[in-house]
Amino acid sequence: MINFAVRSETGFVRKNNEDNFYANGIFMSEQERDNPFFITGSADAPCIFAVCDGMGGEECGELASLMTVKTLDEHAEKIRIGFYKEVDDFAQNANRNLLSLPVRSATTLALVVIKESNKFMAYNLGDSRIYRFENDRLLRITNDHTVAEDKVRMGLLTPKKAEQSSERHILTAYVGNRDYTSPDFYGPYNSSKIILCSDGLTDMLSYQEISTIVKNSESASETVNKLVDEALSKGGHDNVTCVVITF
Repeated sequence: MINFAVRSETGFVRKNNEDNFYANGIFMSEQERDNPFFITGSADAPCIFAVCDGMGGEECGELASLMTVKTLDEHAEKIRIGFYKEVDDFAQNANRNLLSLPVRSATTLALVVIKESNKFMAYNLGDSRIYRFENDRLLRITNDHTVAEDKVRMGLLTPKKAEQSSERHILTAYVGNRDYTSPDFYGPYNSSKIILCSDGLTDMLSYQEISTIVKNSESASETVNKLVDEALSKGGHDNVTCVVITF
């Protein structure tokens, strides 16, 4: 059985929550997204989970993340039985939908498709991250699509300096990009626990802090609540959304 828990919080600085998520058919409605949100549940494979972190100011970011998870829901059945092509078709459609808006609006995408048992594939655009926990180790799966991370890959910045760089949140790939970029693909992987999160979590907590919490938590709900509580205790400077999946 696949168990999951999701929590989304506006935080203490922003007035609205531009994040959203997808938990095998569940996502935040327009009426729900600015209130603290927490759910738990279970699912059978194949199933889909995602985190989207909207951007664009005002309500544009909220609209971008909501529209993208709604588009994901429309493509969900094909993605469950398909592979990369079906994910790319969804991402292209979501991209076109955002570009059709009269205002500039965009979002990150961190997507997990669990095909069977604990075997899954991961996809991303932007800097929302996916981690897997296996053999007592937390492993980051996704690469951030940012100017700072690009410079790390080119050897122009160290990972430590990139964490403090003013370019760490300048995205080079996202949904709503006029120059469409296909999602990066990772996997397949096996894991005992999967974590998807917006940068409101990873900006507040170091890798070691995330790893310690994941290692010392058992259930999906315990893990997600400890992670988000700790991010809020460190200041909650951004919206925080986290999905935890256990097998």
